[in-house]
Amino acid sequence: MPTDSATRTVRVQAPRATVLATIRDLNSQPEWIPEIRQAEVLEVDERTGLPVTARFTASAPVGTDSYTLRYRHHDDGMSWSMVQGRLQTGQEGRYQLDEITPDTTSVTYQLTIRHNLPLPGFIRSRVIKGLVDSTLTGLRQRVELSGGAR
Repeated sequence: MPTDSATRTVRVQAPRATVLATIRDLNSQPEWIPEIRQAEVLEVDERTGLPVTARFTASAPVGTDSYTLRYRHHDDGMSWSMVQGRLQTGQEGRYQLDEITPDTTSVTYQLTIRHNLPLPGFIRSRVIKGLVDSTLTGLRQRVELSGGAR
């Protein structure tokens, strides 16, 4: 079963709390992640108000996928693992946020996807690196263009 991973770090000109609030707002992801077509929070932690599970529809060069993720929230970001998927057989990811200055945050995005698609390794590598790049580009634009650096 093919497993593909990618990690990238970018600096975002915004406070860590602003970036954290943006990544935790799962319903808004279709607005800043080009591949996400639909996002729906299914379960929220009653104590914290943070999302616990969410369902997504996403497009990729290999087709459209539907999947459900379960989230864990950390002081410095959030992580997730796949509960169920159509094209994917597994997905784990993490955003780790580190404050560089009060108005600059380092964001590291790690993504691992498992699937049964019979594609050459160089294509799979290009696809996952493209997903990570477009997600971080979208996050940076979303936060910085909305006046994240206050």
